[in-house]
Amino acid sequence: MDSLDSKRFTTLYEYDADNGQFVVAPDAYAPRREQISNYKMGHSTPIFSPTGGMKISAVDLTKYMMMHMNYGKSNNVRIIERKYSKLMQKALSKGDGYGLALMNYDDLIPGVHLTGHTGSAYGLYSAMFFDPKKKYGFVVITNGCVYSETGGVVDILKESINILNKNLIK
Repeated sequence: MDSLDSKRFTTLYEYDADNGQFVVAPDAYAPRREQISNYKMGHSTPIFSPTGGMKISAVDLTKYMMMHMNYGKSNNVRIIERKYSKLMQKALSKGDGYGLALMNYDDLIPGVHLTGHTGSAYGLYSAMFFDPKKKYGFVVITNGCVYSETGGVVDILKESINILNKNLIK
């Protein structure tokens, strides 16, 4: 994290509800030298942000999605074993739908079963969902939106995915 050149990334904006305006999220690319030097396995992971603080472009997130959609293969190259990709997508319990990194959604698009993941940090909200059987998926990344949530997905992401589905898939 400390070696990233923050000038190569977009400025992230958070909504400040107290002032009713968007403000620059200064912690988005802040150095974590002190936290990293005091890191304790299994105890201080949140210092790296949600899901380990992954910084990824929409293009690379799409490649990651396609690898999972093809059960561990990307451009005919095996990245992870098929059985492990399927395990990552299989819900651990019926209640939450989460597997080992990915979750299953039956209500993101009414009547459609999708697998994927959402992310949020410092005003950025993202969604990556796909149908491994029909071989299509969506990646949506937004910056500086007013947060509201319905069923575990930020409303703007759910609305965007439904618009893309209506206009590109149906």
